[in-house]
Amino acid sequence: MTDTNTLDTAVNELADEPETTPVTGYTPVFDNNVRTIVYVASLVASVIGLGFMCFGHPDVGGFISTAAGVLAGGFGVAYNPVRMAGK
Repeated sequence: MTDTNTLDTAVNELADEPETTPVTGYTPVFDNNVRTIVYVASLVASVIGLGFMCFGHPDVGGFISTAAGVLAGGFGVAYNPVRMAGK
């Protein structure tokens, strides 16, 4: 019985949520809603660009897809270095 009790105790301790402190080092410049809208718009623009590349003008489609990717990437990694100064 002691082995089972020890095993149950060990499992319960491992299953407990670890105590974490909130991470304050990185704060995105743009709100989650803004980034979501930009990501969805970029996805739609990429699909439209793919359509242009396949069925229309490949150069225009390539430009649209590239611009959409750069825009989405820019909003995803935008940060303010001053906010990370305390890190």
